[in-house]
Amino acid sequence: MSLPRLVFRPYLRSRPTLIRSFHTSRFHAGINILFCGSDDFSLRSLKALQTIKETTDNIDSIHVVVKYEKPRGRGLKDQRPNPIRDFAEQKSLTIFALDEAQLKDWEVPGTVDLIIAVSFGLFIPSRILESAKFGGLNVHPSFLPKYWGASPVQHAIINDDKTTGVVVQTLHPKKFDAGRIIAKSEPVDIEIDDKTFPARITDPASPYRQLESKLGDIGANLLIDIIMNQHYDTAVQQRLPEIETGEKRKRAPLLVTEGSRIRFGEMTAREVFLRSLVFDHLFCFRQKLRGEGSTKDLRPPDRTIMGPFRLPTQDECERYLKDVDPEMQWVHIPYITKQKGKHHQKPGSLALQVSPGEWACLQYLTIAGKNRRDAKSWADIVSHKAVKFISYEPTK
Repeated sequence: MSLPRLVFRPYLRSRPTLIRSFHTSRFHAGINILFCGSDDFSLRSLKALQTIKETTDNIDSIHVVVKYEKPRGRGLKDQRPNPIRDFAEQKSLTIFALDEAQLKDWEVPGTVDLIIAVSFGLFIPSRILESAKFGGLNVHPSFLPKYWGASPVQHAIINDDKTTGVVVQTLHPKKFDAGRIIAKSEPVDIEIDDKTFPARITDPASPYRQLESKLGDIGANLLIDIIMNQHYDTAVQQRLPEIETGEKRKRAPLLVTEGSRIRFGEMTAREVFLRSLVFDHLFCFRQKLRGEGSTKDLRPPDRTIMGPFRLPTQDECERYLKDVDPEMQWVHIPYITKQKGKHHQKPGSLALQVSPGEWACLQYLTIAGKNRRDAKSWADIVSHKAVKFISYEPTK
């Protein structure tokens, strides 16, 4: 008696198809993450990961690494606020505070499956990357390789870019921002009102913070998708299509104070305004001029802090700045109410001529060692012929 034959019937589609995957994470309920971050941008990614941990079985644990910063202030008792550390403490996450030297010799605690670095500021050594089963990922707020480095958002604003974006890349064992891009956002518009004095950079309403927050949320959503779909697994990544941004490689180094210097005769008004958005205030020097017939020596220039800035409106240009003497460096623009022609008690603005015909309006200025002055009080006590603003201190 012969046994019945088993017949394969491909046309029977009612039975679900079983797709088997053999990468390790398929058989492990959740992964152990080592998160490295430092600021509000990275906080949004950490919050997204914590939500996944609390609501799904995709993440078992999250340990957090922050940059160690020396205490400051009187008695060295104060420590700079760190949103990552504060959130991790609220959620009872294990926290490690390490400086660059400590990170080189640091031993990763327990089992780590994936390292995620977001705006961390320190290079993750290859030794630590190799200890993680799936290596590492980085959320970066630019379309790499454009603006690789520490300050991509700031450089996008300074360079007057119209759009930017976010990518998630693998962590490279030897270089910053040189990994494989595994996720990319849609372009994000950079929208800035240049006719209104912006809020301070510490204020969430400032243009810089608003853009940073928007990019942070987008990066967090990309990270959620990667974790939920297990795209952190190198075996899965090999099956993903290559992602190219089409951008040229351009460095975005950490901003330094020198970048906030007003360079008269070299900068446009818009360049001054855009730099003020990421530095908050700009600086130059006040040079007191000799009066007619005076034989007194000039005093050393005083450092002067200026800001916030905006650009003059068309009406202000027509009413106050048109046909101004080219030698006049500043003009007081009074505050005008919405009722046409009526002035208001507010101090108005000080229009500063940074290059011939290029005017930028500032709200306050502070001479080193003196109290801050608004535009009106400065214009009331200072003659145009008595003071000049210069870029650099004259060498002796």
